[in-house]
Amino acid sequence: MRIASVVAHVPYSGIAHAGGQYVLAHLRALRALGHEVTVVAPGWRGNDEAAERLRAELDVEVVVCAPRVDGRLAQWLDTQQIRLFPVRPPRRFRQALLRSERVRDAFRQAELIEAHWTEMSWISRAARTAPDARRVVIAHDVITQTFERIFARERRGSPKWILGLWRNASVVRDEGLLYRSMDTVIVFSEKDAGYVRRLGAAPSNSLVLRPPFAGSDGVGVTGIPADPPTVLFVGAFFRDVNVEAAEWLIDEIIPLVRAERPDVRFILAGADPTPGMIAAGERDPLLEVTGEVATLDPEYARATAVVVPLRMGAGLKFKTVEAMMRGIPVVATSVGAEGLVGEGETSGLVVADDAEDLAAALLRVLNDPSAAWEAARASRDWAQSVFGIETYPARLEAALLGQGVER
Repeated sequence: MRIASVVAHVPYSGIAHAGGQYVLAHLRALRALGHEVTVVAPGWRGNDEAAERLRAELDVEVVVCAPRVDGRLAQWLDTQQIRLFPVRPPRRFRQALLRSERVRDAFRQAELIEAHWTEMSWISRAARTAPDARRVVIAHDVITQTFERIFARERRGSPKWILGLWRNASVVRDEGLLYRSMDTVIVFSEKDAGYVRRLGAAPSNSLVLRPPFAGSDGVGVTGIPADPPTVLFVGAFFRDVNVEAAEWLIDEIIPLVRAERPDVRFILAGADPTPGMIAAGERDPLLEVTGEVATLDPEYARATAVVVPLRMGAGLKFKTVEAMMRGIPVVATSVGAEGLVGEGETSGLVVADDAEDLAAALLRVLNDPSAAWEAARASRDWAQSVFGIETYPARLEAALLGQGVER
């Protein structure tokens, strides 16, 4: 097939966030299946440089479209649009894509148009296509759930609460509109499929496709690492949900762990750490803030446990699955464990939702790592059977054609 793939972030080997890693695996699978792919992306946050890297790595055409206007005023307007209409990409970037003749040609020639991340289906929905072209969205997160969680934390009657009322209504309206207009909505867990159906997608059009992870391809951890005991948190820190989790970890959870185990080292690994995170690492010799790294393999190799202290966001958390695939014990909040608990063998994944319980769960792993790693091995076997990369291309093709329902 000729496929046009609309993405928010152009992926490349070593991209610093899990969503981009998934898109890269997805594109590799499409090329392995023999499909002709044109990647379409807005001209923001490093996409020009990423496009060069993707072209060199993978035989795909990449079209990145910069808006006609730029500057502080334009960026300020982008921010206001996103605040009021979170599901819609900023107008100037939408216009840049839809006015591009190269993009129009890609859409007209495509037999299938896919959008990664729900927001980008705003572009594919507006595209002029061949009458029989299929439209598919891969919903990495269900945005409605994220904003429900944000709203639940605001004080009733406050300005943020009033803004939250508007944003919730805006998100439900726009996200439902997009899902109803797609031939297929692909999500990563049955929980998210339920959300998509409640937003109006036909049950036959909302499909669960487990994403692929390289852990089943031999990337793993050989056993409990040597001292010092080490806890790892992985995140792209240009995302607010990861910053909030890191700050909570530093301010509340680490002190509770250190009160009993002052020898424990913590690693925060990922791109764009905040100045506050960097300063905390400079003050604490056992807190390492890595910044962007070429590969996370060395960080996982040092981890006695992985912590996922997310309190916001939605969807399957790739960082949680990645640790499980490697056979490392994981301590996560309910948000960090979404789409996993209750769906298989997850004894190596401990769920706790306040600082005291998270610290206590980490201490149990650190004080008896042999038992924790034994449980994690069982979870690894289940995760590798469900998220295996070997079967992904066939599962992906079935899903894109509307045939890939998983239960």
